[in-house]
Amino acid sequence: MIAPARSFPGNPEAGTLPDHISPTAAKSYLGCSLRYWFERVLRLPKPTSVSLHLGKSVHAALQAFHLARWRGGDDSPEATALAFDDAFQRLEREEGPVSFRKPADREKARLDGLRVVAAYLDSPEVLQGHPRAVEVHLSERVPGLPVPLTGVIDLVLGDYVTVDFKSAAAKPDPAQAAFDHELQLVSYQILIETATGETPPSLDLIHLVKTKVPQVGRVSTKPADRARKQRVVSLLERVVDGIAAGRFHPQPGMHCSWCQYRRECMSWPGVSKAVEGRAA
Repeated sequence: MIAPARSFPGNPEAGTLPDHISPTAAKSYLGCSLRYWFERVLRLPKPTSVSLHLGKSVHAALQAFHLARWRGGDDSPEATALAFDDAFQRLEREEGPVSFRKPADREKARLDGLRVVAAYLDSPEVLQGHPRAVEVHLSERVPGLPVPLTGVIDLVLGDYVTVDFKSAAAKPDPAQAAFDHELQLVSYQILIETATGETPPSLDLIHLVKTKVPQVGRVSTKPADRARKQRVVSLLERVVDGIAAGRFHPQPGMHCSWCQYRRECMSWPGVSKAVEGRAA
């Protein structure tokens, strides 16, 4: 039996035009618009998953390493490991509890993260020399979008190659990885082109694979042509339109098995009061 509308946390039809749109937010909305509503609009508190906490900590350590290499600071393995440990503890304090099942799981996750960071520093994919920029925050007006497109690019190399780091539990298929992250990679290309007038010669992903012996691999894709860019802008436009119109509804799939909002999802009324009134 569907729960009555009054039990639903908020009115999902009461959407407003967002201030901006990012590829991360767009992918979240396209994956499940109701999860987007719970997570990004209502901001319902949930424990942080171990994988997300670990990924953020690794990302912070790599950011510290890249900034040190860019600015001539301490980019030693010891300093980078310390940056990881600092982030691991800080994120627990600032973002709430992490869903460790037992205390030993916390230490295992911490050691796993240190091994992943060390694997990157020892890999052929480690940053050589000075990048053009680290953690680049861009916000640009793009034709076809009613709000600014924003993004944070992990690393921009001297020739404008964009690099984004991804944590993974298993080694991904390169073609599938490129397809999965097309929205993000092409959005970054659009942002770079709009901001600088330069086209990145490559759109790169570096995967940090959390296997027993960590692996590091790069997936490089060609810059998008006009058709690929238009497709991405059209997707972003539809996301903005959906958010502005208040279209938030369940999108069942395999992702439901690990979604933290399953209980809230079951309270979705299925129809707004306005629609109920017209039906009557």
